[in-house]
Amino acid sequence: MDDGKMAFAEHLEELRARIVRAGFAVLLGMIVAWNYRERLHAWLLRPLEIAWFCRARRGCEVPAVSRWMLHPEEFHATRNAAMAALTRTADGFPLTPQIHWADPTAGFVSYLKLAALGGFVLALPVVFYQLWSFIAPGLYPREKRLALPFVFFSTAFFVAGATFGYYLVFPAAHEYFLSFSGRVPGTSVAIVPTIMMDEHLSFSSQMLLAFGVVFQLPLFVFFLSLAGLVTWVQLLKFGRYFTVLAFILAAVLTPTPDVFSQVMLGLPLVGLYFVAVFMAYLFGPKTARAWRSTDDGSAAKPAPAPAPVKPAAPAKPVVAKPALDKPAAAKALLDKPTSAAPLSSEEQARFDAARAEKIRRWEEEQKK
Repeated sequence: MDDGKMAFAEHLEELRARIVRAGFAVLLGMIVAWNYRERLHAWLLRPLEIAWFCRARRGCEVPAVSRWMLHPEEFHATRNAAMAALTRTADGFPLTPQIHWADPTAGFVSYLKLAALGGFVLALPVVFYQLWSFIAPGLYPREKRLALPFVFFSTAFFVAGATFGYYLVFPAAHEYFLSFSGRVPGTSVAIVPTIMMDEHLSFSSQMLLAFGVVFQLPLFVFFLSLAGLVTWVQLLKFGRYFTVLAFILAAVLTPTPDVFSQVMLGLPLVGLYFVAVFMAYLFGPKTARAWRSTDDGSAAKPAPAPAPVKPAAPAKPVVAKPALDKPAAAKALLDKPTSAAPLSSEEQARFDAARAEKIRRWEEEQKK
């Protein structure tokens, strides 16, 4: 529109166009990810495989698990060498990890979901750019210049969050869950984990997305502080309340009701919040201000301080002037003698008669 405003129907049309473009990018990413579906599945199964092996050998050291996550070939060599000694666990826990599916199409559907997840990750720059382009018409020119930094850092923080969850949280989470298996004390019954392919994929994808979204927090808070809407002092005071909100959010985002997953997601969330506070301290304004922008995109300058008010001079007495809009009074004022000498009674009478005659003549002229 000419005035820069969009109607509601135009907003819906713009939203539809942005969603179509983002969806097309995700579809192209799915095609690429489908060709590498087995590698992606092996990548997602690595934390489960390591946790299963650690559960079979009654525990692993944390440095070894971290090294195995980064170097899968070293893990496979260690596992193959240890399999001869691990004939069977005493509590009935199986040595070889397995996953299952419940119906003939479950495998295909699971791989399709895995390709969709990979396509979404590959299309993240396009998705974030379409999101920014949709909200850009309502921003000032200075804010529109942040499009490329927003796209880059949003993608980088999402990948960093997913990587953090995969390499540090997933192995410990899987081992914790597998610790509930084994022989029930006092009985001959063994609890054996039967992991379904679709459920494991849903658990892994939800956890990856949760950590990716959570790691957007520093970027969000940084843009708020850069805009001057909040200061680091305000964020620091809000930290105690955010700690409670972080664990509530972690309980909502994690797909399982256990406390371990909530803590492993809530603690990084709190840490990232205080990282954002530190970023606001370094780059943000020290005082909050209402965000304004001029037409050229530069920030509006604050209004100058008012000059000190000088004391007013004493008022001079106002002498009421005769009303000049009245013809008779105006004529009489013009005919008033300027001499300051007093007149005698005869002179005053002649002057009054002459003035009355002049006023009479002036009024007759005005009537004509």
